Amino acid sequence: MGQNIVEKFTPEDEAIILDTIQAETTAWPDPEPVKAILLPVEQLPLEILPDPFRDWIADSSYRMQVKPDIVAIGAMVAAGALIGAGCNIKPKQKDSWTVTPNLWGCAISEPGTLKTPALAEAVSPLVELEKDAKKIYDDELTFYEAEKEVFKAQRDGIKNQMQVAAKGKGSKDLETLKQDYMGLDEPEKPIWKRFKTNDSTIEMLSVLLEQNPRGLLLFRDEMIGLLSSWDQQGREADRAFFLEAWNGYGSITTDRIGRGTTHCNNLCISLLGSIQPAKLLAYLYQATSALENDGLIQRMQLMVYPDSEKWQLVDEYPDKQAKNRAFSVFKKIAEMNFIEHGASSGIAPYFHFNNQGQEVFYQWLNELQNMLQADENPVLLEHLAKYRSLMPSLALIDHIANIAGGHRQGGPIPLESAERAAAWCDYLESHARRIYGMIGNTGQRAAIELSKKLKNKKLQDGFSVRDIYQRGWHLLTSREIVKEAVEELEEANWLKGYQMPIEGRQPKSCYLINPKIFLNM
Repeated sequence: MGQNIVEKFTPEDEAIILDTIQAETTAWPDPEPVKAILLPVEQLPLEILPDPFRDWIADSSYRMQVKPDIVAIGAMVAAGALIGAGCNIKPKQKDSWTVTPNLWGCAISEPGTLKTPALAEAVSPLVELEKDAKKIYDDELTFYEAEKEVFKAQRDGIKNQMQVAAKGKGSKDLETLKQDYMGLDEPEKPIWKRFKTNDSTIEMLSVLLEQNPRGLLLFRDEMIGLLSSWDQQGREADRAFFLEAWNGYGSITTDRIGRGTTHCNNLCISLLGSIQPAKLLAYLYQATSALENDGLIQRMQLMVYPDSEKWQLVDEYPDKQAKNRAFSVFKKIAEMNFIEHGASSGIAPYFHFNNQGQEVFYQWLNELQNMLQADENPVLLEHLAKYRSLMPSLALIDHIANIAGGHRQGGPIPLESAERAAAWCDYLESHARRIYGMIGNTGQRAAIELSKKLKNKKLQDGFSVRDIYQRGWHLLTSREIVKEAVEELEEANWLKGYQMPIEGRQPKSCYLINPKIFLNM
């Protein structure tokens, strides 16, 4: 080992060695593309969507040139949010197990793939509902202000009479005036009915949920902002709040100075947003840690990562009939009395499967339980285990949407909805396997991140592994992972390693960058 140690070595010597190596690599081979190897996913079969939504989703995704998957999961989450704690499903005939159909969905896609307008289209019916509710609220607020002034005048008048009566004068005695005062009904301030929010503190969410007992949709186009806020020190209560709100049936009481005490009987929140694959990776890695895994990511049951659409220019008029038909269904769901359509009475109305639908659910549940015994990625299995509530939730949403669209009369959830819900789970399972499969090859993912830094000229010839991991770049924070990334890029002809002599020490492993990577690849 000692023979590799250089006794005298100057910066001029280093420059000469580097020039010599560069001269020897004048004929660089062409670099190979560095891409993530993704598992295949199923294409969304439009047949599993509620009948009133199909034409609208197909038309919207076609005109935007995005996969229908993104609009579809957004529509299902939005519909589930309108039902929320207002109606449940009891998946078993005799058991008390109850499922609330609020869902968490996430669209995973690279930047520039139009996931933002796709999700915006999916939640646009809720935007229209809130506009209509705001108009009603404004009218009621005007009437309330007038009623409040009348109340104040009546109250002040009685107070004046009390002062007169206290002096032994006036037509009424104090006891009569006291009863008159107690009999005044102070007008209640109207509530703006809400269906969604984009950014609220948990204290404000508690207030909104108290006023909107069915629940709310929290829509965040870029979900990374929400997730990262939960990671901040002092925000642990926020994360716990949302984890509990995923169940859809909890209650919470908050006490705050200035706001007072707020009690919410139905802690029911639906969640929808998008995220880039690279930004999701950190949370996937977090889920693999026994100490850090709290099941947050696994709760995003409607999580999809579709293949990118091959873009083509489309400039066509929207299918207004399809859109209006779908929007009318959302409106009817928001106003629906579920008891009138066959739901049973309980703490909240609920549906059962009919006999044929029940058989499908039992068979599906048995198959799921058998799959969960397989020797697979524990985090993936934890995600799939949450399909126990997903399947009945999707069946209930499909059933109610078809009732609202006039496709069914009501009654128990039929075979068709149960089969569609099972098909949804098969489809989503393929996406879950792709998503969690991203953490299977850490070196490859790190190589992709390193390739971006090289293309952006963040490193120069002669860099070392240590030069990389000391910078704390995403996924490139440990010596072992960086070494794997460098080896991947060496095999792909992006880099060439060499030994740089160091005075009094062993040679240092350094790397040259293939200049061809800066050409169009």
